[in-house]
Amino acid sequence: MKNALNILALALLLISSSAQAAESKPKVEISVSTALLKDANATVVELFTSQGCSSCPPAQAFLQDLSHRPDVITLEWHVDYWDQNKTWAGGSWKDPFSDSAWTLRQVAYNKLLGTTSGAYTPEMIIDGKFQEVGSNRANVNALIAEAAAVRRQKFKVVPGVTADGHVKAVLSGPGLSKDMQVILLRLQKESETEIKGGENKGVTVQGHNIVKGLLVIGTYGGGTADYTFDMPHFKPNESCAVLLEDPETLHILAGGMCTL
Repeated sequence: MKNALNILALALLLISSSAQAAESKPKVEISVSTALLKDANATVVELFTSQGCSSCPPAQAFLQDLSHRPDVITLEWHVDYWDQNKTWAGGSWKDPFSDSAWTLRQVAYNKLLGTTSGAYTPEMIIDGKFQEVGSNRANVNALIAEAAAVRRQKFKVVPGVTADGHVKAVLSGPGLSKDMQVILLRLQKESETEIKGGENKGVTVQGHNIVKGLLVIGTYGGGTADYTFDMPHFKPNESCAVLLEDPETLHILAGGMCTL
């Protein structure tokens, strides 16, 4: 299982290979404008969705509501298995944000969590530990509370953009018995798309914190550590997040949102 998940992590390196963790770790401070808006121990909620899925817009609306909570970090992953689905009236629709790598992440979660139904949309994964139908607000809210309660160790992830234009993440916490992986996500903060085919033909759908790229930027074994790296220039409406994740179980120990 460990080897399989390491292969999966490598498959997800979609940000240019030139964006690497800097070994020299220059002495630069995070800009004041990047102050965290989320609680240090915020729970991470991931939604696996598709613009071609007629039951997904309510889950995406719920995810946007969750994003306003200081104790929750939300991420939206668009899978690709809806892209070839054809309907009698609407034909097919290729989700412009879909990626087979995000499908692989969802499949890995489902195998680890023992989800008998396999990959489906809309599915929410809470801290890498629990799963639920993404439109079931009551159950998801209960699982967010449970995930926060079972976090036995407290870690802090502070990502931001430095004065000289680099992205820097500072991690702190207790020592660990094995190394965890530090993951950088490039995000589109908001989207609005008029769907012209598939199950949602004629519908305008909203997206929030859509994952556009993933890069494993290093490993973390506890204590205080910082990671400074280059990224392609952020466009308007883009941001980033950094996750501390177990490479074997995909459990998320902590996360932080960049503010630009």
